[in-house]
Amino acid sequence: MKRALVSLGEICQMDRRHVGPSEPSAAKLPFVGVEHVAANSGVINFDSNSRVGDQRSTTFRFDGRHVLYGKLRPYLNKVATPDFAGRCSTELIPLLPQAGVDRDFLAYLLRRRETVEFAMASVTGSRMPRTDMNFLLSMQVPLPPLDEQQRIVAILNRASRIELLRARAAERLREFVPALFVKMFGDPIVNPMRWFVEQLGRMIDKGPQNGLYMPKSHYGSGTPILRIDGFYGGEVVDPETWQRVRLDEPTVKKYQLTEGDIVINRVNSRPFVGKSAIIPQIKEPTVFESNMMRLRVDAGRIRPDFLISMLQIDSVRGKLRVNAKDAINQSSINQADVRQLPVIVPPLQLQRRFADTVRSIQAQDGPRRAGGLSSLLTESLAHRFLGDH
Repeated sequence: MKRALVSLGEICQMDRRHVGPSEPSAAKLPFVGVEHVAANSGVINFDSNSRVGDQRSTTFRFDGRHVLYGKLRPYLNKVATPDFAGRCSTELIPLLPQAGVDRDFLAYLLRRRETVEFAMASVTGSRMPRTDMNFLLSMQVPLPPLDEQQRIVAILNRASRIELLRARAAERLREFVPALFVKMFGDPIVNPMRWFVEQLGRMIDKGPQNGLYMPKSHYGSGTPILRIDGFYGGEVVDPETWQRVRLDEPTVKKYQLTEGDIVINRVNSRPFVGKSAIIPQIKEPTVFESNMMRLRVDAGRIRPDFLISMLQIDSVRGKLRVNAKDAINQSSINQADVRQLPVIVPPLQLQRRFADTVRSIQAQDGPRRAGGLSSLLTESLAHRFLGDH
């Protein structure tokens, strides 16, 4: 049976009570920034560049009644349900559910793929896209009775716990690979094993090349495009989730990604600028967005699967960001910064041995194989219970 629809604005309201940086309560309240909220799950992690007690800017007050909605880069899908009182960046909007609306039900509505796509239709700004909150609150959503909301939340919570456990296991694997690298080769910047060092630019066969900018009116169909939310920890996420953009054939050819290419994020908030990934085999021609650059290395001198692991080491990313240019809410690196990055170049047989070891570990990675299934389960259940039907 088709459910009655209401607008999001009818079931919640923005609660933008300001906390000034000079107010006595500001230093006592935990600060939550967009960077602290995990994409999709909404888990709040204060170990992620925490700024608890930050005195530098005006913030919004929240407590355990609110849903925090990340309006910056809505495709990151950052929606949190804090169980404490605090203050948050103005890029997180506290939403207060109306009477008869379960807070977790509201959060699941906001995390739906349909909601993310609706929010993206309203974004303003090309480098730092933000949701038009009034437009978002006009979205029509289903609202079953409270007891059914709570039943749906219980089912989705169970599925989410499976996905969270899978994500934590996968994160431990991502932490293991850099540790293995350092054990075999030492810290690349300190270089205690005295490997040959060369500037990355001398290892590059093609590039670096900045990506493609297209206005949002061109998005929705056509060629898959890799965006900055499409890779993490040296790897790309499921290409099936990537957005598409309408392009002509010469443009696709100019920006097409190839297996073994390395992409580096050149514009982002400072903690994330310089993140990178290696491109796997992709089923169809795919391009890459303007806030990253693409390069291809000479595999006869340095293996791309070895280099991408090196680029995940904290000291290497720190070196890459040394000359980053800071602007409001973002930092940037350029092609010269990438070319000048010093990299160690052990013998190819040692690079190959490391890469083979990593592949062997990944082949036994149950969390990686289960990840697609658990994500699909959560999304399928969300569509079933939260869809407009």
